[in-house]
Amino acid sequence: MVIIGLLMPYLTVGVGLYVVNNAWVAVLGYHAGIILLVTLAGAWPRLGEFRPNAPLWKTILFGLTGLSAGAALYFLWPFIHVSSELTTALLRWGLNPRSWPLFIAYGALVNPWLEEAFWRGWLGSANRHPVLHDAVFAGFHLVVLAPFFPLLWLIVAFLVLAFSGWLWRQVIRTEKSMLASTLFHMAADVSILLVIWSTVRR
Repeated sequence: MVIIGLLMPYLTVGVGLYVVNNAWVAVLGYHAGIILLVTLAGAWPRLGEFRPNAPLWKTILFGLTGLSAGAALYFLWPFIHVSSELTTALLRWGLNPRSWPLFIAYGALVNPWLEEAFWRGWLGSANRHPVLHDAVFAGFHLVVLAPFFPLLWLIVAFLVLAFSGWLWRQVIRTEKSMLASTLFHMAADVSILLVIWSTVRR
């Protein structure tokens, strides 16, 4: 079932975006797959696994560092040379001025909890070294980025995401809590989505 779990994000996101042409179908299909597989595996994290062991202010402060992802994307955007087709694709996928705020809210408030339960929970590892799942986590994001980003920046994105997957695992391993990594993930998601939204609106 683990192999299915590693392939599921690629299939659901790929079909949702490039067959059905709808971002909501992609993300909801992906989340439905997470819910199904984690439920079948009986691997939902207990509420206690989100209790911080460090002082709460430190946990929140670490979580807020996830905003650096959006900040980095904002300043690097002029140098990435993203394809002009991105704006057209986002509209084709149903992300228009009316739906973007709801998509951002859903991506920020729901996605991080499910992804952490999936990637760092069920598929997680206490290994101190990089593992295959870190690369698979990074790779499935390229399903979205590949048509629009130059190869060099796809490689950069892959390495940053793989490192993030490894980092979040280490935080969970040392803190014995999934809260800090989930807050970091939340801050990263909302900041990145806000940068993309603000950029394509111009």
